[in-house]
Amino acid sequence: MRLASKFGHTHSIRLDRPLTNEELFTVVPSIFSEEKHTSRSERYTYIPTITLLNKLREEGFQPYFACQSKVRNDDKRGHTKTHGAFTA
Repeated sequence: MRLASKFGHTHSIRLDRPLTNEELFTVVPSIFSEEKHTSRSERYTYIPTITLLNKLREEGFQPYFACQSKVRNDDKRGHTKTHGAFTA
């Protein structure tokens, strides 16, 4: 699978079975962030990525691929871009 965007510096995981939360945490820990980054406004509503992932799992979708961009600014560690591939 090729992503629509290219990422020069990423961590990724791809398996032929659904990824567990433990596997995801080792490679894409930002999906487990519990709060928005401090640079976001008060009007910004934060929905944790893991909440979305769990809702997708409830609907029968499973993650097989995930990647996370490396941070350029350590202040944003834990709030970096993540991407994934799901199948039902």
